[in-house]
Amino acid sequence: GHFGSRAQCCTQLSRQSPAMSWPPDGAKIEECVNKILQGGKGKGKGAADMPPDVALTMYAAHLLVRAAGGDDGAATFEGPVGTPFMNDEVMGALGHLAERAEESEATREKLCARGMEKVVDHLVQQNMANDDAVDRCSRLVVAACVHPPNKERFGETSLRSSLQPLERELPKAAVAALS
Repeated sequence: GHFGSRAQCCTQLSRQSPAMSWPPDGAKIEECVNKILQGGKGKGKGAADMPPDVALTMYAAHLLVRAAGGDDGAATFEGPVGTPFMNDEVMGALGHLAERAEESEATREKLCARGMEKVVDHLVQQNMANDDAVDRCSRLVVAACVHPPNKERFGETSLRSSLQPLERELPKAAVAALS
């Protein structure tokens, strides 16, 4: 189907993995997603009611907000309120969200609803010395900008000026996508 083999996703997610790696275990995703949904409209739906890939994407987006120093309970990301961080789990979340945005128009359409363009902007600024993190952010920018309204929103950030001096392929592609 549209989200790939459900059984395969479940198996992949239930695989025990060390702390702070990607993908996180199913219980961790479920706990996070249920917390997000309870804070929302309270329709009684939980992580168990959605395809595992959708739950993982929701988890990834909220993790990126926290990694940029944001409050993942806030309606939109306006800027860091806490201490930013970067680890293997955040790197995995960046890769996952970029992949979903490359594959899914629905994901691209939802990206800027809560300020993901600002999240990515902050992650790039906070991690300029980490080529892999910046490349993963750049890949997400390229995928996001396929959706014209996102191109405008990402274009309003300082991403172009942050990425412009970099000579690597992905930052160059991101600058091109923003131009």
